[in-house]
Amino acid sequence: MKSFFYNIWYYTVVIGQKISTIYFLHKYWFVIHNKGVRMICKGFHLRNMGDKNSRFKIVLHKDSKIKYNVIIQGKGLFELGRNSYLSHHVIIGANEKVTIGNNVMVASYVSIRDTDHVFDDLKIPMMKQGIITSPVIIEDNVWIGNGAVITKGITIGSGAIIAANAVVTKNVPPNAIAGGVPAKIIKYRGE
Repeated sequence: MKSFFYNIWYYTVVIGQKISTIYFLHKYWFVIHNKGVRMICKGFHLRNMGDKNSRFKIVLHKDSKIKYNVIIQGKGLFELGRNSYLSHHVIIGANEKVTIGNNVMVASYVSIRDTDHVFDDLKIPMMKQGIITSPVIIEDNVWIGNGAVITKGITIGSGAIIAANAVVTKNVPPNAIAGGVPAKIIKYRGE
């Protein structure tokens, strides 16, 4: 009897996710370029931060997944690779370009942004000084832990692991395990 109710619950969730995916692909058809996304869950938001002529574009590859309450904002390009996923409450800021490779796991509450505010002039409020952008590249087979922050201009090499709550301000080489604030290399996988 227990498996009967589990099966009903399971198929209800799966059907709900399929309906949610169809809904968001239809709602954001002018921005999302779908190449086989597997799932977009409830609470998904796109925020175009540019004008009507901005080139805001989202590319979702085969078997990619976007879980609950994910926000993607900006006016640039965001690309999510094959079999990669964004977990609950992830925020992506792509004013230039954020690329996530294949087989990448992005845990809950992660923030990935390719933008910083300019703050050099003390006589002008920071919010009026503009922004500076630099692409973020996350290569294949990367695991980004819960609550991590990835800042502008960063490349995270293939096979790397970013520890929970790390703040990544420098490039991370392939197969490195990085953690801390700011993130430093702790060791390499396989050591």
